[in-house]
Amino acid sequence: MNRIRSSKKNIYKYLFFLLLILNLSSYVYLAIKHPRFHVFFQRQIENIFENQNPPIGDYLKGIDVSEYQGIINWKTIKSNQKNDSLSFIVLRGTAGKNHRDRFYKSNYREAKKIGVPVGVYHYYRPNESSEEQANYFIKNIKLSAGDLPPILDIEKISDVQSMSKLKKGVKNWLEIIEQHYGVKPILYTYTYFYNTYLVDDFVGYKLWIANYSNFKTPLGNKNWSFWQYSEKGRVSGIKGPVDLDVFKGTQKDLKAMLLK
Repeated sequence: MNRIRSSKKNIYKYLFFLLLILNLSSYVYLAIKHPRFHVFFQRQIENIFENQNPPIGDYLKGIDVSEYQGIINWKTIKSNQKNDSLSFIVLRGTAGKNHRDRFYKSNYREAKKIGVPVGVYHYYRPNESSEEQANYFIKNIKLSAGDLPPILDIEKISDVQSMSKLKKGVKNWLEIIEQHYGVKPILYTYTYFYNTYLVDDFVGYKLWIANYSNFKTPLGNKNWSFWQYSEKGRVSGIKGPVDLDVFKGTQKDLKAMLLK
């Protein structure tokens, strides 16, 4: 009887390891054949280990918001500035070739009253024309002196074009925007996407990196300017979670980046 029980235990062990190997093999196959799966898996791992405490270091704090935060009470944000100590605010302006953030105009108007630099980003849709997206941003986003440079949010690969063509489109957007506003845009993405797809092709652009699981640096020994370290932060005046960011530098460094 003991031998039978021992034999059953061994069978269960073998089955467990066999299933484990099959699962790992399936993951490797999907990661190779379908990059989107790897991207999704990477973000889920980061979310599991996300920490909402600010990174250790002498950084300036900020937030970024969009229509997903709903109607924001900017008066409350301003009255709590002593506690929250925000040094910059970033807003979503546009997405793709035809969507302006529902609350962009009111958010921009009210955020300017806080008295800190305001930035505006465009969410890049990889299956749409880069030129149309750039022109749509220009049509809708009127930046002024004291604002941060325009920001491009690129975090998805395309279903309809190769990676080389996608990168060509991203470069085209950046160049059109730089020519119009007279300043190099900031490039936003997350650690895995940057290291896998962008690292060698966008030298010279200031980077804003999303990484929710590494609290020493979001990009190893590579240079970065902004770090989105949480998407589950809380700020008085905003219902629900909000993205939390830091800038690596001093107030003087931040001021040097602003539009003249």
